[in-house]
Amino acid sequence: MKKISRMLIVVLIFGLLQIQPVYAASFKDVSSDNTLSTEIDYLVERGIIKGYPNGTFKPNEYVTRAQVAVMLTRALGLKTTNVKNPKYQDVPTSHVYYKEIAATQNAGIFEATKKFNPNGTLSRADMAIVLQRAFKLKGTSPYYFTDVTEKTPGYKEILAVANNNITSGYQDGTFKPKLPLTRAHFSAFVARAMTLSKPNLQKDPAYKYTYAFYSPDDGLRYTLNYQYSHNDNKNDVWSIANMTNNKQFNDELLYYDGSVYAQAIAQEYSSHYDFYIGLPLRIGVIVHEDDEGPVNGNRITVQTTDGTVRAGGVNYKNVAILEESFKYIDVVKTYYFVDGIGLVKELHNGEVVYELLKRTAN
Repeated sequence: MKKISRMLIVVLIFGLLQIQPVYAASFKDVSSDNTLSTEIDYLVERGIIKGYPNGTFKPNEYVTRAQVAVMLTRALGLKTTNVKNPKYQDVPTSHVYYKEIAATQNAGIFEATKKFNPNGTLSRADMAIVLQRAFKLKGTSPYYFTDVTEKTPGYKEILAVANNNITSGYQDGTFKPKLPLTRAHFSAFVARAMTLSKPNLQKDPAYKYTYAFYSPDDGLRYTLNYQYSHNDNKNDVWSIANMTNNKQFNDELLYYDGSVYAQAIAQEYSSHYDFYIGLPLRIGVIVHEDDEGPVNGNRITVQTTDGTVRAGGVNYKNVAILEESFKYIDVVKTYYFVDGIGLVKELHNGEVVYELLKRTAN
């Protein structure tokens, strides 16, 4: 019996190991602190990029047009059977990537020209053009770069890519449309385009929210009721009632205009939002600690826009999971937002601080 029990234990352990999620391959030349690692991991996990046999990704090499065709074919799930021959003079049917190149041309991503130039580089303007065509990106609000005018090839596509937060250009206000793209940057742009999401992260005023709250400051646990109070001509103001004792909590301010979400604690000395992000969301770093803006010294990374989480006994899907780290304090905050509901869970260094227990209609 002892032998059988030990065997069962081994089987169970092996089974548990087998069902653990499979994470992205670790490339020798892509460190975990690389600001584009989230996007690269995303593509690896989905088989869109595979790197080289020696375990490298060569992130700083220029991406070729053929590699772009392969990545977009995989990302979009384009069919590579019975493709129509685009008759590029430099892409015979025997070319190793003929099917992918033909598939992307058939899909209208690349134009029907005499030559495809499969080993040629892709400029940042070219990137904007192919991504706009591939993912049908739209942008209506103005977005300005000092080196992009209406005469710039890909002008409208560059604005569309920028307005979807796929790229913000450079800190000096330029876009550098003629600059060749690296493999890392193109991978990041593809992953961002694939994960675009524009959720409403606000709490719904039609409901009262009940949260379990663990206070890192005093180590105590509270039950908090959030009730919509009014709009102060800019923010939705939510009053917080402490159901555990009479400890006072300041009101919460939430701002949302479709392109920005922000939250703050209502205090007399508050001069900025504690959490401020642009929409739409996409995976990767969206706020860098060196950026100028309402929140300085923080890094905010979108881990996923379609995750899952359990809170208050409810399993939520299509969850936006954001991670915030700080330059000056040793804490990592993880936020779980659900479209139309708002924050359902928040962790500090892996410990649950906020958890939505229930919503009650007013």
